[in-house]
Amino acid sequence: MILHFLMAAFRGIRQHFHFVLVNIIGLGLSLACCIVAYLNYEYASKFDRNHKNFRQIYKIQVNKLVQGQLVPFGITPLALGKAIEGQFSDIGFSSRYNAARLVVKKGQKTLNKQIGFADEAFFSIFSFPFLYGDASSFSSSGTVLLSEETAGIYFGDVNPVGQLLTVITHDEERHTFMVGGVLKKIPQNSSLQFDALLPFDRFHEMEKRDHQDWADFVAGTFIMTDQEKFPEHFVKTLNDRYVAIQNAARDDWRVDNYFLEPLATLGVNGAELRSNWLNQAPPKSAVIVPVIMAFLILLIACFNFTNTAIAISFRRLKEIGIRKVMGGSRSQLMIQFMAENLVLSALAMFVAMGIAWFLVPSYNAMWDFIDIKLQLRQNPELYLFLGGLLVVTSVFAGGYPSWHISSYQPVTILKGNFRVGASSVFTKSLLTAQYTLTAIALIGSLAFYQNASYQSSLDLGFEKENILAVSVKNRSEYVRFTEKVRALPQLEDLAATSNHIGSWTYGRTLRNGTHEAECNMMDFGMDYARLMGVEILEGRYFEEKLQAHDRAHSLIVNEQLVREFGWENPLGQRLQLNDTTRLEVIGVMKDLHMWGFWDKVAPLAVRLANEDQINFVVLKTDGNANKALYSQVEDLWHEVAPNSPFYANYQEEFLEGTAIVNANIMKMFGFLGILALILSTIGLYTLVSLSVIRRTKEIGVRKVLGSGLLQILMLINRPF
Repeated sequence: MILHFLMAAFRGIRQHFHFVLVNIIGLGLSLACCIVAYLNYEYASKFDRNHKNFRQIYKIQVNKLVQGQLVPFGITPLALGKAIEGQFSDIGFSSRYNAARLVVKKGQKTLNKQIGFADEAFFSIFSFPFLYGDASSFSSSGTVLLSEETAGIYFGDVNPVGQLLTVITHDEERHTFMVGGVLKKIPQNSSLQFDALLPFDRFHEMEKRDHQDWADFVAGTFIMTDQEKFPEHFVKTLNDRYVAIQNAARDDWRVDNYFLEPLATLGVNGAELRSNWLNQAPPKSAVIVPVIMAFLILLIACFNFTNTAIAISFRRLKEIGIRKVMGGSRSQLMIQFMAENLVLSALAMFVAMGIAWFLVPSYNAMWDFIDIKLQLRQNPELYLFLGGLLVVTSVFAGGYPSWHISSYQPVTILKGNFRVGASSVFTKSLLTAQYTLTAIALIGSLAFYQNASYQSSLDLGFEKENILAVSVKNRSEYVRFTEKVRALPQLEDLAATSNHIGSWTYGRTLRNGTHEAECNMMDFGMDYARLMGVEILEGRYFEEKLQAHDRAHSLIVNEQLVREFGWENPLGQRLQLNDTTRLEVIGVMKDLHMWGFWDKVAPLAVRLANEDQINFVVLKTDGNANKALYSQVEDLWHEVAPNSPFYANYQEEFLEGTAIVNANIMKMFGFLGILALILSTIGLYTLVSLSVIRRTKEIGVRKVLGSGLLQILMLINRPF
């Protein structure tokens, strides 16, 4: 019976190959979009699932009371990890984790790398497989573990275990380590990302941190329970014992309570945390929007499927009538048509897989934070998704045509009185819905294109052209480098600063009376604001003759911080930073869109940088031969600091991420808009075909009576 149905299905496909081919291509394109959307969703939902015991792993987080609301933070006190070690029976292991960008040197290769620091229990908690060596070497303070990529950079394809590397700290101290092992490539959907890993004891030594300092913080403190059960008792004891200790150490940064975030949801919820120093899952919008768009595209393709099935049914009226006269039941006909739909959907799925092989790498190339793979052997869940998608598509797209076509009355068919017209309102409604969705997609594409163009012309609040920022490690490098670079003829201006717009900020709590606000802070050099074109709306900038006073007592705030505190007259307002520092607002600057217009402007306060804490030399050039100038600056740097890597970026590069997001959104919506238009055009084609087939005799009579081709074309196309 099943073989008979399949043979009939293939015979029907062969007889109507033209309609079927159009349908398969359209459905294949939409299914390919669904496959990409599923892989994208799976990538985000499986964040941190590469660890064997992920259901037993938790990260300790901090809730802080800000303006009467609990605000979650991802950082934890440095001393907390050591304090809880071995103190709880239901906690098997605990480990702190922090990271720092340090220089790693091997021979002539000198690069800045992300160095992670963790306690000895780190590999008892997390599952990071080894390419060379094993976790036992991590117990030695003289060994370093490398990622597969880092090992390839410094040692090539050979086993580097036993080889030596030098790590240079910010104070230019040199520490030599022996390679103890190499970790296999860390999945990109992992919260923990590092190029090399060192024992946490070396963090205290290299970063000059006190392991008993409750006023200092690390990126994360992790615990692993003995069983898959939330440790209620641990959380209660954690708050009873350690909240008071933390608040006594940092009265300016008071903790309300500690809570646990399961590793399974850590990456996904990372965007909701302040001071989250770990890798995060893609934004929820980047996960949900592709799913919605893929569903809408599939809906359009299913509408086409329905219209095509009805169009084909006209050519099978006699077959249907004879089957019913010979005793065929309606259920048998429905099974026959559903079998044909299933075969069509299966063929479309093969086409979709072929298209997806090209779409997946293209989608990956669009986003730095996404790395999806179409791997059937390694992903059995994908088979379940494809099978479910195949069945759902077959039923959704072919269910109505099967029910409708099987209802045709054999007497009416065989008398020749039957016309496929009863469904015209339905099919035209489908077409209207298709073009409504298509119009939305096209308008959305146009809106995003205009938005990207609009953003490129908006004022960011600072200069973004012909600005080159060179990273320096200390004042000595700054002095030697500026002596060399001032001789460049292309140089128009130069300034030193601790923080550079677009690089990083640090968070602090500012208090004004009983009102407090979480605020980003930056330390600017004396001439920095002038060079960067930062506009002071009220008051003044730091002054040379008052720099000692300004460095200790003055503050410049942005418009958003003024709004946060609700000040009508911000100048002269006094703010408290930490326990002892009192600052006065001397100026209000224009809001800075440091990372473009996608991120909401946060409250920002600026202090005058300490001359011994210079991190950037910022050059303003005349704009001529930027590439040649970059090479000249790099050559000068190597003369000054031959053992330090050269890091310099034009200001446009700090904004490159926003530009890439804009461009990729334009591409994605443009592709989906065009695809929706193509699919809807296919739907129109099938509906016009249905109309022409139904009116074949009428057209013949009209031509015999003298109607011209143009008249007939107008007659057919007017309703559409």
